[in-house]
Amino acid sequence: MIKVNTCLYGSLARLGGGKHVAQVDVELEPGSGKVELLDYLGIPEAERGYLFINAVLCEVPGISTGANELLQDGDHVGIFAIDRLIPFQYRDGLPISEGLRKTLHQHGAMHNSYK
Repeated sequence: MIKVNTCLYGSLARLGGGKHVAQVDVELEPGSGKVELLDYLGIPEAERGYLFINAVLCEVPGISTGANELLQDGDHVGIFAIDRLIPFQYRDGLPISEGLRKTLHQHGAMHNSYK
């Protein structure tokens, strides 16, 4: 098993027993990725906002990359509710995953809303 430290922000904190922020260690099978973590936590795509793995942006609200970045033992994942913005320190020159890079190349630049 691998253990992934996961922080849930905003309304998603309820899934980890918190009110505004929750931190949970999740055990998954080796070879599991972002998709399995989201399924395990029961996070509907409509509620998921920004998702970071080890401070690398992997998902943004309104666009699913379909990429299943694999997780390693000890990884840290931050998942923000759809109504939460990313922290200020990430807004300038943040690293993004290859899956998100490819998806944004197809969809264009990130926006605040994808309605």
